Amino acid sequence: MSRSSFQQFHWQSQQFGCASNDIDRFYSLLHEQMQRLGMQQQTLGKIESYPVDLYSSAAPKQHLPNILISAGFHGEEAAGPWGMLKFLSQLNDDVFLSVNLSLLPLVNPTGFKAGHRFNQYGENPNRGFGVADGTALETEESSKEGKLLIKQQALLKALSSDGILTCHEDVLQHHCYVYSFEPEQDAGPFSLGLRDSLAQYFKVAEDNSIDGCPLDNGLIHNHYDSSFESCLVRIGAKRGACSETPALEDFDQRINANCAVMQQFVSANQ
Repeated sequence: MSRSSFQQFHWQSQQFGCASNDIDRFYSLLHEQMQRLGMQQQTLGKIESYPVDLYSSAAPKQHLPNILISAGFHGEEAAGPWGMLKFLSQLNDDVFLSVNLSLLPLVNPTGFKAGHRFNQYGENPNRGFGVADGTALETEESSKEGKLLIKQQALLKALSSDGILTCHEDVLQHHCYVYSFEPEQDAGPFSLGLRDSLAQYFKVAEDNSIDGCPLDNGLIHNHYDSSFESCLVRIGAKRGACSETPALEDFDQRINANCAVMQQFVSANQ
């Protein structure tokens, strides 16, 4: 099987009472949560009429870990952004006493609205992050969204210095797995904890090969490519991960799993 860049995927969420691509409701609920938590908003740029927004702790403290969670790079992977909304709804402002938290809730708004993988220009927002000498560089694969993020690499590097989590989905899968990045050759408690948080909701994918990458015990460990999360680890983040929930399974269950993996990521860095 293969995934089409412009095949449309739409689901209905019972807990949010809307379709997976209801971007107006998503932004409305996101605004409510950010107002409640008092997080700082910075618009990195716009894709058509939609902002690519970054949110951060209102009063970051120098001694606390700096972590970044991102979602919505691929438009057909909608449970990531909605999972972030659920994560935010369960978050209290005391989290800012233990971590400096930053969020990129929806990187590819035009793909999200359409329910297809790429942005409306046919670009893949999670490819084209080149790295040379510790610096992120644009490549021929860089999308409009990617170029916005690369221009802000100094800020994003600082905000993710202790960890980066990107939440993705796999539209070909009934099982979950994780791409993980740690300084050690073998995966440690950080990676295993993220995998286990997904395993509360779905079976872990059996050892295999996914997109040419060896999958071992539910993890693809230290595989570097031109993705956003790989780039941030290469330019300075201590560790990182890309979670993959199975888009062939129930949408609300996937939302819950994405919320859980975000909670685990924060806990692992507190």
